[in-house]
Amino acid sequence: MKKKVLIIGAGFAGIGATIQAIEQGCDVLVIEGRPYIGGRARSFIDKDTGEIIDNGQHVMMGCYGAVLHILRRLGTEQLLYRQKALSVTFFDQNGEADILDAGHLPGKLGIAAGILGLKKLSWQSRMQALMFAVRLRLMKKQSVGETSLEFLRRMNQTEESIRRLWEPLILATLNAHPSTADATLLIEVLQRAFFGGREASQMLIPRNGLSELLAPFVPYVQSHGGQVMLSTSVESLKYHAETSTVSVIAEGKEYHADTIISCIPSFALQRIASPSLLGEHTYSLLGDMVFSPIVSLYLWFDRDFMGDIRFCALLQTVTQWVFNRRLLCECSDELREQYPGHIALTISAGTQIVGEQAESVVALCLEELRRCFPGASDATLLSWKVIKEKQATFLAIPPIEARRPEQKTHAKNFFLAGDWTKTGLPATLEGAAQSGIDAIVYAHKQ
Repeated sequence: MKKKVLIIGAGFAGIGATIQAIEQGCDVLVIEGRPYIGGRARSFIDKDTGEIIDNGQHVMMGCYGAVLHILRRLGTEQLLYRQKALSVTFFDQNGEADILDAGHLPGKLGIAAGILGLKKLSWQSRMQALMFAVRLRLMKKQSVGETSLEFLRRMNQTEESIRRLWEPLILATLNAHPSTADATLLIEVLQRAFFGGREASQMLIPRNGLSELLAPFVPYVQSHGGQVMLSTSVESLKYHAETSTVSVIAEGKEYHADTIISCIPSFALQRIASPSLLGEHTYSLLGDMVFSPIVSLYLWFDRDFMGDIRFCALLQTVTQWVFNRRLLCECSDELREQYPGHIALTISAGTQIVGEQAESVVALCLEELRRCFPGASDATLLSWKVIKEKQATFLAIPPIEARRPEQKTHAKNFFLAGDWTKTGLPATLEGAAQSGIDAIVYAHKQ
């Protein structure tokens, strides 16, 4: 008889758990409170321009094994733009560029050559960064309790290499500043991605809306005999102490299953769970969790001023990453004609800017763009959209990283997943997807 699995939440964690459960031959029911799947990774039509945009620009990497497994099962991996090799352009405020290009040599040697080719870094900084890369390949996690900044300084990284190379990568992957970001997560990211070989370090960017990547999910579940219930709120988790099991109360109805996986954010779990179910350690963490915001901008112009640059990092500016969506994303000829330039900007760890008026954020970022790209001064801004995710990710500081919970709870049929659980990864799509897969695997070993 097939095991019954109930999954709460249809973000990347829930989708990963669902696909893993189906592959293990289970009957699956997914309950999602929103009218759509994907959680924070979704797309929608901008009402002013009619163009599909995401709830913030997302970037993946070739080492995202769990995410790519999901997309292959759904048949949408081909909707990603994939670099041939890691290549990142860094712009100073005066418009001068430096390029980290790992495509000149094969495998891991490409990253080494890319570091040595950074002309804006001193020779000392490049050699120290190269030695760091070599040491990191063999390094075990030796930085518990350290911030990324403390770790980088201990690894003899110069202040200019931290500012020009490591800080943009930390902001993008950990959504935290080097002075607060946990060092063990930085080590994991660098070992897996940037120093993991050519394919692992390739950057992957959706050509279409994020929702299109996940669109086949509901039919996929249904074709395997499962069910997805959207717009269905889970009101509480009912803990049966006598059997040490949990049932789910949703829309006034009680649901039972052999295995129940919570794939919702920590603050959502706090509303429906109890200390007796989660344990005092995990339940107290839910109240102590601190979040880091991400601010995203979409700007439409009357001309393209980025040329053949698909994306780049800006240094020592509020704006951190710039994406040329006219090169990266598909759109109609009509939209290209009406809005020849379309770029997306991201500001990670945006605590200082998230409270500002949207108009002020646009004005500030536009000024920075015009300093970095001379052609932007002649471009007219036709439309804009600012998206503020105040609770985009948990803030990956060392005390929180040390307390992230594992999958198990006090109930023998209830397990945890989500990018905030103990994945060993930062709060990325990969961390979320892997957590869902791991929760199913763990549950079925019990």
